[in-house]
Amino acid sequence: MYLVGVHHLAKEDQENCRYGIDLIDEAADAGHGGALYYLALLHLNGEPNIDMESCSLEEFVERLNRAVEAGNVDAKFVRGNSYYHGTEGYPHDFKKALDDFLQAADEGHAESAVSAGAMLHNGVGVSKDQRRSFELYQLAGELGSEEGWMNVVDCWQQGLGVPKSEDTARYIKETMLKKKR
Repeated sequence: MYLVGVHHLAKEDQENCRYGIDLIDEAADAGHGGALYYLALLHLNGEPNIDMESCSLEEFVERLNRAVEAGNVDAKFVRGNSYYHGTEGYPHDFKKALDDFLQAADEGHAESAVSAGAMLHNGVGVSKDQRRSFELYQLAGELGSEEGWMNVVDCWQQGLGVPKSEDTARYIKETMLKKKR
């Protein structure tokens, strides 16, 4: 239902959009994490084309938490980011941000691996851990993140979490980053 609903939203006429929202609502009622996440963002921002007003931050938090509980990894990343910045109705809480980023990274979310790595690299609200930071950057790279690979290169160049090695940094730069360009 969720993907069919999203397909109807792409048609952009009000009747198809309303039908699409109804299908996504049904999927969300059945506990579909993607549908819950989609609706959380849609309600946060509102959608004037279908006369949907934006919701309160409290309602957004409730909706996003339901998406996280349903296992949606993108929702986990957004919640972690909201905790990190203290925005979108979430209190500023670095520990909760790191927990969400680490869980999402373990579930294969590259941006979360980069975010957790950066927190540990810089010691933002948590103890610095260069080795774990490097491992998270490496994971992000392996998950397809160019930013992850750039950070891995930087770690090898500066000896952060790994022994300093210009040769290894150059090799990774030439093999992993050239593929992306």
